[in-house]
Amino acid sequence: MAKGYAFYKDIQGKMRDAAADEDYREIQQLIAKYKSNPYQVKAMVNTLEHVWGYFKKSAEEEDKKHFFSLLHQLSASEIEKMDDIPNEMMLFLHYLLEKYPSDYLKQSTFIKK
Repeated sequence: MAKGYAFYKDIQGKMRDAAADEDYREIQQLIAKYKSNPYQVKAMVNTLEHVWGYFKKSAEEEDKKHFFSLLHQLSASEIEKMDDIPNEMMLFLHYLLEKYPSDYLKQSTFIKK
């Protein structure tokens, strides 16, 4: 999703329609291709907002303020594309995941450990 919403929707549609092993191999190749693309900042902000949804009910106000401060810095930047998630955001996501565990997010390739 953070590489671009259109990529995400493309994969989602292909997964929905897949029926044979060959279909899944093609999807794996497409995912590998998309993973080599840079992150699109607007799509990354959207993805991070989605990730925040897993923390919002349990997160303390201070953590919420810090997360949205980092998110604002990212969205206000002049950069349109980047190779990696900003280090400070990734570290904070790891902190949040440690403080407010989520099995789903622990398995996510977006938040790599």
